[in-house]
Amino acid sequence: MQFVEQKGLIVWFMDERTLAHAFELMVTYADIPMDFADASLVAAAETLRLRTVFTLDRGDFDGYRVKRGHRHYPFHVIK
Repeated sequence: MQFVEQKGLIVWFMDERTLAHAFELMVTYADIPMDFADASLVAAAETLRLRTVFTLDRGDFDGYRVKRGHRHYPFHVIK
């Protein structure tokens, strides 16, 4: 709890727009395929303007990109 209170971790919930974007990402990355958990992290990262994520699914995140403006950047993955 202290870690979260000190902003070591952000707890965030998606609104309808971000949820729709997560579903769009699942279609875009269907060839990998992207599940809802991964799409949620990518959508949250884009909305919150972050590039660092914590996931146990490093293999998929090597292929995902976070969009900033017109460019796409790789994620920094903490495992």
